[in-house]
Amino acid sequence: MSIQSLREPSRYQHGIVDFNGLLEEGLPPPAVQRAIKTGVASSRMVFPADGSVKMLEFWKPVPVEEGSELTEIETYLSSLEAHLAPATRWDLLGRLLALMSHFRSDPHPPEVEARIADDWAEDLGSFPMWAVEEAARRWRRTKRFRPQICEMVDLCEIICADRVQERDRLRSVVDVSRAVRNPLITRVQAIARMSIKKL
Repeated sequence: MSIQSLREPSRYQHGIVDFNGLLEEGLPPPAVQRAIKTGVASSRMVFPADGSVKMLEFWKPVPVEEGSELTEIETYLSSLEAHLAPATRWDLLGRLLALMSHFRSDPHPPEVEARIADDWAEDLGSFPMWAVEEAARRWRRTKRFRPQICEMVDLCEIICADRVQERDRLRSVVDVSRAVRNPLITRVQAIARMSIKKL
């Protein structure tokens, strides 16, 4: 059973990422927009034979020199990381149990049900609750049969993809900006990497 992306345009508000569209207006702070835009070195379209057209970007972070802008980016990044924090096991399994209740399935002994729940919690445990909620919403509205774990993982990855990419790029921007402002950081990181290799 294939899963197709139903990704909608991203919505933001200063310091808060609102994927679900609860906030109808707003954009990331200007410093964040500039940092993301400046880092794009080049892009091109690819046309895979077995999938939809995709845009590939070759991206590298550009240091932010202005201290106030870096602070603004760090504040936004902190909020974004909180937004992507993993769901609690209790909330995750509660949402999945409700989803599975919509579909017919054969009963299992309690010990088997417990192991199945462990598998779902392990494989979906890295996703934020809002992504699991959105994945469950899309599945129950578009599918006739209960999902497999891998299908829900794929759907959650699609839902989170833009936010994860944004987080990773902003982390890179912050890292290179700190290194430029304090060259000693780069040397300390290099020494740490060498120490780890020796271990």
